[in-house]
Amino acid sequence: MTGQQHSVSTRHRLQSEKRRIRPSLLLCGLLLALIVGTAGAVVTGAASIRLSTVAEAFRSYDPEQVSHYTIMSVRLPRAIIAILAGASFAISGAIMQGMTRNPLASPGLMGVSAGSGFAIVLVFVVAPYLAYHQMIAVSMIGAACGTLLVYGVGVLGAASRSQQYRNVKLALAGSAVSALLGACAEGLQIYYGLAQTVMQWYTAGLSGVKWIDVRVMLPWTAAGGCAALAISRSLSALALGDEIASGLGQRVARTKWIGACAVFALTGSAVAIVGPISFIGLMVPHLVRFLIGVNYRWIIPCAGLMGGALLLFADTASRLVNMPRETPAGIITAVLGVPFFLYLARQDGRGGL
Repeated sequence: MTGQQHSVSTRHRLQSEKRRIRPSLLLCGLLLALIVGTAGAVVTGAASIRLSTVAEAFRSYDPEQVSHYTIMSVRLPRAIIAILAGASFAISGAIMQGMTRNPLASPGLMGVSAGSGFAIVLVFVVAPYLAYHQMIAVSMIGAACGTLLVYGVGVLGAASRSQQYRNVKLALAGSAVSALLGACAEGLQIYYGLAQTVMQWYTAGLSGVKWIDVRVMLPWTAAGGCAALAISRSLSALALGDEIASGLGQRVARTKWIGACAVFALTGSAVAIVGPISFIGLMVPHLVRFLIGVNYRWIIPCAGLMGGALLLFADTASRLVNMPRETPAGIITAVLGVPFFLYLARQDGRGGL
């Protein structure tokens, strides 16, 4: 690179940094979006409910009133689950992209969600009597197995290749393994007559969630989020490369181990509750990095809030597309995510991590 080219590159980078917004402003904006989105989710549905009725239900809840029951027992837990699940997928994607320096890494594309989904379907076949916590544990094991399978296939013959080649090969391996596990899960549903039981869950619908789902999922989301925040400084160093991170005094193996456990906990619990929703973990970390830069101490919380807001709005939109029927929220996120994935693939792995 010539001195003139270096000067131009530096100037463009500085201009890009100036265009970015303050992380605190983004956090405030996302919190406001969550508040507005939750209010919209509570009043939107087959039967519209006024905001005054929502306020009345919070002030003096009467379970005998249908509108109060709909607000407090149907729509509010659904909105909270959408926020928790969206945050889980987004934080998982941020961790994976930071650890691997692969802009295509996400739970949906690297076999994590597919492994969890296949494990849950297997539970429906073999042990449908399992309790919620046991099912989530099985889902996490499935997430780990799916990830190991993808990385086992993806690194074959790619160790000596460039980082861009390895990134694309991992994405292709993830897509292939995810398709295989999805086909196996559907085959089990058909063979054992579970299509009706599993279909709504597997197509990523949030209808039917209850407060018990919130109580089960919240601890896992909180634990995974706290683990991600604990390694956020190390993730910022890992984004520069393993050797540089080691030179900066970071314990690379320990960071990756904690990060992997956080991804399995977040994705496994989310998939067990709402199904394998794709592309949130791919899109959100890129959008957050574009807005605020590559400091993972800010990326993790901002990605969590943005992921929660994205799935919340997607779920609300899914109720409006084909009223009074509902479209699975996973279809809405896929419509947004597929063009984004194609754009990233076209960039040949140059994601600016």
